[in-house]
Amino acid sequence: MISAKLIKDLEKHGFELEFPGYASNEEKIIDILKEKNERLYLAIPLLLKQDFDYKKITGRLNRAEIYDFNKIISITNKIFNYEKIDNSNIKKIINNNHIKGYINKNEFQYYYNAFKQFTEKEEKIIEEHQQEQLNIRNNLTTNKALSKIFSPAKIRIMGDIFAHEKLTNTELKYYYKAIKPLIDALLNEGLQKYLNIIKETKKYR
Repeated sequence: MISAKLIKDLEKHGFELEFPGYASNEEKIIDILKEKNERLYLAIPLLLKQDFDYKKITGRLNRAEIYDFNKIISITNKIFNYEKIDNSNIKKIINNNHIKGYINKNEFQYYYNAFKQFTEKEEKIIEEHQQEQLNIRNNLTTNKALSKIFSPAKIRIMGDIFAHEKLTNTELKYYYKAIKPLIDALLNEGLQKYLNIIKETKKYR
């Protein structure tokens, strides 16, 4: 097995390995339980926010693994109660399979703290993804608007300026001669008011 430490370090250099994904939530949970790693077990409550087939999972586990899984289910149910997360599916599984067990206070706190931490990270990742998508849409809209006013050569030079790229002497001369006057005109307050009046005024044939 390839060292996780090595993979993480190589990623810093831009090197990535493609790994197969999981076909189901159940497969992920089974693999985590098979690792018998308490640190990995902390991820299971996050996965239990999705629907899962209890019988399908336990059918692939030994007695000790089922015991650990049942304990995590009980802890997750309590976490969901605290966080007001819908736990109707978990309660149904607990009742139907007669899952019982004492939840150690320190152990619960350990899982609860991790769940809060991971959830915050998950929300941040989702927020960053949404912002990235918004930026892409804004860039597409901006580029479309620019293309109606500026030529591709002008847009390229403005893109270099926006990215703080150094221009050649020829590009600088072209900027001051052909691009800057257009920008000054577009930013002119009087022109903007004039164009807004034209835009908002009703047209008659």
